[in-house]
Amino acid sequence: MGRKLLHTVFLWGALLAGAACTDEPAEIPGKPGEGAVSIAIALPRSRTTADEEAYRQYLREHSAIRVYKYGTDEAGEPTKELIRRYDSLDAMPTSLWLLAGEYAIAVEAGSKAEATFDEPSYRGEQDFRIVEGASTSVTVNCRLLNTLVRVEYDRTIAKTFNESFGTTVAIDESYDQGRIDAGKVLSLTYEETKTGYFILPENAATFCWQFCGKGEKEGEPLELTKTGSKALTAETGICYQLKLKYSPDLGGTLEFTLTLDESVEEIFDPVVFQPNPQIAGDGFETGEPQAFVEGELGYRISSIADMQEIQVQVDGATFAVPATEAYAEDANGIAVDFENSTSLRLVLGEKFFARLSGGPHTLTVTAIDRDGGEGIKETIVRTQGALPAPENPWFDDRVWRGCVLRPASTVTMEYRKQGETRWTAATLTQTAEETYSMPAAIAALGSAYEYRLSIDGTTIGAAQQASYPLGPQVYNAGFEIWTGSSPLVPYTSETDRNDQWWDTGNHGSSTMNKNVTTNANDARPGSAGATSACLNSQFVGLGSIGKFAAGNIFVGKYLGTNGTDGVIGFGKPFGFTYRPRQLKFWYKGTVGSVDYAGGSVSKGDADVNQVYICLCKMDGPHIVDTRYSDTFLDFAANSKTMPYCTHINGKSSANDRDDGHIIAWAEWTNSQSMAEWTEIVLDLHYNEEYEGEVPTYLMLTASASKYGDYFAGSSSSCIYLDDMELIY
Repeated sequence: MGRKLLHTVFLWGALLAGAACTDEPAEIPGKPGEGAVSIAIALPRSRTTADEEAYRQYLREHSAIRVYKYGTDEAGEPTKELIRRYDSLDAMPTSLWLLAGEYAIAVEAGSKAEATFDEPSYRGEQDFRIVEGASTSVTVNCRLLNTLVRVEYDRTIAKTFNESFGTTVAIDESYDQGRIDAGKVLSLTYEETKTGYFILPENAATFCWQFCGKGEKEGEPLELTKTGSKALTAETGICYQLKLKYSPDLGGTLEFTLTLDESVEEIFDPVVFQPNPQIAGDGFETGEPQAFVEGELGYRISSIADMQEIQVQVDGATFAVPATEAYAEDANGIAVDFENSTSLRLVLGEKFFARLSGGPHTLTVTAIDRDGGEGIKETIVRTQGALPAPENPWFDDRVWRGCVLRPASTVTMEYRKQGETRWTAATLTQTAEETYSMPAAIAALGSAYEYRLSIDGTTIGAAQQASYPLGPQVYNAGFEIWTGSSPLVPYTSETDRNDQWWDTGNHGSSTMNKNVTTNANDARPGSAGATSACLNSQFVGLGSIGKFAAGNIFVGKYLGTNGTDGVIGFGKPFGFTYRPRQLKFWYKGTVGSVDYAGGSVSKGDADVNQVYICLCKMDGPHIVDTRYSDTFLDFAANSKTMPYCTHINGKSSANDRDDGHIIAWAEWTNSQSMAEWTEIVLDLHYNEEYEGEVPTYLMLTASASKYGDYFAGSSSSCIYLDDMELIY
């Protein structure tokens, strides 16, 4: 920050004969251990009186000088002891002899009043050293202690308020006449242009004011009161200028300029508060939402200073037009009707609003005058046209909508893929007030579109754009990746599970050298892959020692084996974007008769194949421990919530929770053998109570024997699965 010294000073002091103002002390005769000091005091010239001699004499009589000696106490702590005191400059001796050592001199001069129009107060302090047998010169620069507030009245004030006017300035956070009358705050009342001097109380951070005027306007009595406040800077010597003007159109304005008083250092980069231009709706209230169908929207703008520019902002775009003369409607649909340099009308026409989408928009008008004043008004404007596509893909059903603000016979949405030239039209139906929607989703994932609204055959508003990337799919859903032999697993490696989405019960059955799920070189017709998953239920053991194991594959992780029982974490975190509508997969297989009873099946019953999917909101996997049937998932008994474990490996029962939300689910069961590959499509069922939630976990499980958790099923059941796919 740049600074420069602006003030002129007087130099007074008790000057010893022969002493010179130098940095090095001059040797002089004196008592052993003593030295001499000459002191010059620098004070600003008065700006409140032309009689400099009288001002000097006033300061000489209203001064206090203190001389201190630096030292240390018995504990070695620094001390500062008062050794000389003089109540005026005239009381100081012409010769001041002191013992050699370190000293300081403090000077106070001027008025002691905390709030005055007359004279300011000054203070200065300077350290110096006394050298034995030498004379030292010291200059004390006194700085202004006051904060200045100057009130300047424009000629329009006296002309308008010809009966009386005045401004009271107080050092307080807000204007309170009661506190002023009770003398609880410093204040001055200005009835003419004048500068006031305040010695601020400790921690003072704000000053406030109130202007009161009485007069007449167009022959009618006029009374005006204006109040305000301004933050104070801690540095003394700052002069706050409060300039008052009156404008009949704007009802009175106040202008504030922060500068520095001439008697102290100048601070550059002044802060300026200018009177702001006024903006009003032409025939409407800017604070109330407006519906635009046709015609124009106008704003009346007036100011005290000459206008310079108008800016219009909407939907992130800014349009600037000059405000110094008439401005014909431009390509953006903006025009200016110019009355004079301080009064004009901004006009926004149909071309301006035609560039917008349908729905509400925040329209911001900014008027800037040549003095830097800036007026701002915001208006919510609703327009007709196609609504922008929703930003959240999960809640975006890819149904395009339009805003219609007038009665219409036919409302259609025209659309096309980006890059195409031909538009296709779909008839819309009214689904809410002012909102028309398409009957169903048309946009295909992996494509980008343009769409626009048409009302009774006329295109309304700007065309909107929407892109729909492909929805996420489960990794290795074609079951092409396998590794190992015992166990055989559907991912790259046992040591690196970064691509581990699917897992199987092979981790448990391999202890008996068997894999209940394998890869088969038998892909469904038309598949891009070469293999499928073969789920083969069977008895795993030696002789009669062992258990029935269902062929299975699931999204999740096999966590461990306890004897012949397994612990499985079903589900994986999944980055859902769009809302899946269906699960599609390919199936063929043989369904045998149950030869291991348990759960809900008995020997001789037809076995049951099962595929189920759950979209859940939870923070960990659903844990099944085959030792405990209460951990098994039963859709019939519980299709709203899902137990889960928040522990990183899903094994800590202390972290079990039962409040996971099942956002959507679907289950497929089958007891019929199918020799040929068959496409199966399942519709997902969404639970209405969780409509506003987005799932975080995906559970997807297939089993050749549904009741394998109970070690029940048919050892003859063997099914093949291929190409599982989420349909959005």
